[in-house]
Amino acid sequence: MTNLKAHVSKLVLAVCSLGILSPSTLADTPVAGMLIEDTTWTAANSPYRVTGVLTIPVNVTLTIEPGIIVKADPAGKIVIHGGLVADGTPEALIRFTRYASAGSTWWQGLSFDHTMQDNRIRYAVVEYGRSPDCMIDVQTSRLTLEYVTLDHCDRFRIRTVNSSLIVRNCHFVDIFDPNQPPTTDNRSEHLWGSGVPADGWFIIENNVFGTNKGHNDAIDFDSTTTPPQPIPHIRNNIFLGGGDDALDLECDAHIEGNVFMNFIKDRYNTASGEGNCLSAGSGRHYVMIRNIFYNAHHVAQVKNDAFLTFINNTVADVLREAIYFDLDLPGRQPGKGAYVENCIFYNTPKVFEGVVPTTDFAVNYSNLPVAWHTYGTGNIETDPLFADPNNHDYHLKSQAGRWDANEGRWTTDSVTSPCIDAGNPASLIGLEPFPNGGRINMGAYGGTTQASKSYFGEPICETIVAGDLNGDCKVDFVDIEIMARHWLQ
Repeated sequence: MTNLKAHVSKLVLAVCSLGILSPSTLADTPVAGMLIEDTTWTAANSPYRVTGVLTIPVNVTLTIEPGIIVKADPAGKIVIHGGLVADGTPEALIRFTRYASAGSTWWQGLSFDHTMQDNRIRYAVVEYGRSPDCMIDVQTSRLTLEYVTLDHCDRFRIRTVNSSLIVRNCHFVDIFDPNQPPTTDNRSEHLWGSGVPADGWFIIENNVFGTNKGHNDAIDFDSTTTPPQPIPHIRNNIFLGGGDDALDLECDAHIEGNVFMNFIKDRYNTASGEGNCLSAGSGRHYVMIRNIFYNAHHVAQVKNDAFLTFINNTVADVLREAIYFDLDLPGRQPGKGAYVENCIFYNTPKVFEGVVPTTDFAVNYSNLPVAWHTYGTGNIETDPLFADPNNHDYHLKSQAGRWDANEGRWTTDSVTSPCIDAGNPASLIGLEPFPNGGRINMGAYGGTTQASKSYFGEPICETIVAGDLNGDCKVDFVDIEIMARHWLQ
């Protein structure tokens, strides 16, 4: 749940700073054709105007210095068979954009085609690209995007096929304006793709994905690889909402530390499916750990023999079935099942749907309605005592200490959540701060540095005593029990 507001603000400020040099007052450097040798674009010659297709052939690298503006005509396109290294800085972003004076809304975008070099774009803005259905096309290639703002494109912002892709600390701006209807059905998505090479990677982390509308997902991806081969890792992102799915996946995937909000099927989405934070299919295994979900129609659709492992997640204010295996929707078969552990379901009237005798299903050490307690052990139904659920702060209240994300410091409460030290006793406590009770907390912050502290009464234990594993300032049989429980872990 990394807070990305700070780096997004830096990106916005840096974008604004580009206006200090007015492109209209500078002479353009026209470029097109094929580079014949390694080339560096410099600030002295910026802006560069791409008048047609610019090709970077195999064994040739184009390096773009910080602060460069790249403007492209309607026919302008950069095709990379060799290498592209575009390293901006927070103070001097590189900008890939249209040449507005040429009279077109779009340019043809960036195409990485069969290039396994260390292609990267850092601290940049990419906007107004569309060729014909994407802005950045990655085909059997390697690409890293870091601190990039992707904007002004109503098709796939990134399209990747059989490629190694890292997208980190980027900002995907809302695809449509608040009063604008969607312009496509299933083609206006932040990221669309398929396939991860056996020696490759697919890592999406620390990004902000803006809103979307209609029958369009935030990320739509499928792959045939299974562990130990590489699978998608989607970590610590913020998904701001949409009318379809946040993640529409047909592949094994690891999904951890994200925040999902406002995924509700809207009036523009006339497809037969629902609006989900995750749509999981193809008989694959999906692992979701330490995510937060709120104000959504559904958390996960588990269909077509897929299986979901759902651990230490927080689910709040979900309007319909949080996790469902079958809703009699056309073209879908029931999911295989799910294993749920150390989770909190809050103000979510219908937690599961489609659980039948053949469903492989268990739920343990979770806070949820009593009707589901018989499907496992250690379950409770109680007010989790969130810090401020009305403002989506789902840290657990504690008299010993709770992390205040707004203030960036620890604070104390007058009550302590019953979900502290209520997770599976066999689970590793991870990075939970002292005192931690020697037992993991329920919910998305369990096992992390922001886990709320264990309270054993006054005075609060603040001294680490040798052998005191649970943090109650005593060494006793409880500590021996904890040690024995985790002896072989």
